[in-house]
Order: sequence, then C-alpha cells, then structure tokens
Amino acid sequence: MEKKKETLYAKVYNDIISKIKSGELKVGEKLPKEIELTKIYGVSRITVARALKDLAESNLIYRVKKSGTFVNGKLNHSTPLIIPTILPFEGDFNDIMTGIQNTALTYNVFTPFYNTRNNAERERSFLKELLSSSLDGLIVYPCMSFHNLDLYAAILTKKIPIVCIDRPIEGIETPLVTSTNADSMCGIVDKLAAKGHKRIGFFSISEQMAYTETERFRGFCRGLVKNGLPLRKEYLFNTYDLHKKELSSTPSQQRQLFHKYVKNELMRYLSLKEKPTAICCMNDNTLEMIDKVAKQLGIAIPDDLMLTGFDCTDIERARNTGIISVRQDFYKLGATAVSLMIRICNGQSYPPIELVDGIPVN
Repeated sequence: MEKKKETLYAKVYNDIISKIKSGELKVGEKLPKEIELTKIYGVSRITVARALKDLAESNLIYRVKKSGTFVNGKLNHSTPLIIPTILPFEGDFNDIMTGIQNTALTYNVFTPFYNTRNNAERERSFLKELLSSSLDGLIVYPCMSFHNLDLYAAILTKKIPIVCIDRPIEGIETPLVTSTNADSMCGIVDKLAAKGHKRIGFFSISEQMAYTETERFRGFCRGLVKNGLPLRKEYLFNTYDLHKKELSSTPSQQRQLFHKYVKNELMRYLSLKEKPTAICCMNDNTLEMIDKVAKQLGIAIPDDLMLTGFDCTDIERARNTGIISVRQDFYKLGATAVSLMIRICNGQSYPPIELVDGIPVN
C-alpha cells in the first residue's frame, strides 16, 4: 500500500519537474489548481498537495496567497549564473551555506563564498573585488554599519541585483530574506507570561537598534501589550555603542568590550529595587555572555533571573536546560535567498521581504 502511494506521488512530482525542464511549463507560469491536478493525474488531493509542497521546498515553484502556484525559475541556464555570497561565517552559517549551495545547484548557479568575519573592513575589500568582476547578482549578510554604503550603491548602479539575508543594508533598498523576528519574540513573551512572569526586560545589543533588533523589540512590546504587562524603561538593557567600536576591532577585542558592557548593565540590574524576573535576550550570543557574567556577579540563573534566547545555535543545550528560544531556519533562509535572486534574474515579480518562519524551542 505504501509503495503505491509513493508511486502516485512520484508520478506528479517527476512529471512537473520534467515539464519545467523541457520548457513546457515556463518561468512564471501559473500551475493548475490542486483540484484540477487531481483530475489530470488521477490521484488524491493529499498526494497533489504533498508533491507541490516538496516542489516548493526545492524552490522549483512558489505560492502566492489568493493568487496561485507558479513556476519559480529555470532548472538550467545555458551559462551558469555567477552569484557570489558574502557571509559573516558565525554560528549556524554552515546551514545557510548548505541551503544556498543546494538551491544554486538546482538552478546551475555558481556561488563563491566570502567570509567577512563580521568585519566591515574585510567586507569592503570583498566588495571592491566584486565590483571589478563579472557577476549576475550578489547575496549578502551585511555587516551592521554604514561603512560600505558607497560600494553597495555602486554595485546597484551597475544593474547588479542584491539580495540581503537577515537584515537590510542600512540606507539601501534591496530585497530581504529574513526570519519572522517580531512574531517569534512575541511568542517568547507569551510563554514567559504563561509561566507567571510579570516583570520582563529586554537586552539588546545597541541603543540605536538595527533592523533585526528593531523587529524583535517590536515583537517584545507587542507581547507585553498582548499579555497586559507594563513596558518599564529601567528593564531595557543594552551594550551601548558596542558596534561602533567593533568596526575595526579584532574578535578578541570585541569579546572584551561585550563582556564589559554586559557587566555594566547587570550591575545596573542589581541596583534596581524591583528587578525583572525574566529578560528576553536579543540573541544567543547575548544570552551566553549574560549567563557568564551573571555567575561572576552571583546572580542565579534561572532562579533569580530567567533568560530567553533567539537563534538557538546550540539546540541540544537549549533542550537540556529548558531555555525558551527560537531557532531560525538557516537552511531555508539560504535557499530562499537564491530562489528570490533567480526570480529577479528571470525578470519575475518579487516581494520586497520574504519571511521565513522561526522554529520555537521549549
């Protein structure tokens, strides 16, 4: 019985791929509705839905709400597209790379990787190199600074499209693939409220928040309002102008600065008469540093203070300790970035922002 189901599924899946390869189904062409496909292939709607879901996850088709399902891009180009990718190479960026590589292979795209180590000067040197090269597009996870706006603008002036991952280039309008930061952070606050926490703080990286921080903070505020909890200014913690000083500093210097600023804020936490019982951390790096410094200051985690994460780079640790967090779907972020770039290169319409759902942990 199981074998028969698999054969019917393969019939639909493989036939649609074959029609895309042959050009019978053209880029941007709308597929028949699910109910029509059941009649065409003589299979159940469940089988059709499964085949379409897998085709969408392989970025061969895409769905537009209330409009339908469309062919996403050509499987093969006569000449490979050259679309370099600039990444910080930290945390789970291997998953982003895998998503990019697998999807790039599907579309016959050559995508060399550049490692900035989240350093704006390294990013600048790569952009200068690429500006003098022949490329069809650029995928970038940008550094958090205005340092290289001139070079990004120069690339766009040459009619080379740019797709950003996670956060936009401040001051430059480009398509963005990012996680559901606001919704996910709101969900974290919901879980804290359900556990009885009424005094909840937020620990950001900088006073002037970048896009990702702003979205997560927006979700934090929405969560407080939703649960009837106050937003108290003294419960908002940050590491001041850390990123301004990170611009040309080494990773070791960055770590020392981060430790110093977190310690300053936890000293302020200790001085509060009425302390928060939980703090939502901007990301896992922030959580880990707060946890480390808190132990040095004699703050018991989670008895005195519960911390929540975001990114969940160490999922086993999160599950073992019960830390409330959200894991970004890094693979899908990478895959979606390539898919979006292909649509741009093929002259298709595309959304300014593609959202990828976060995965709740605990």
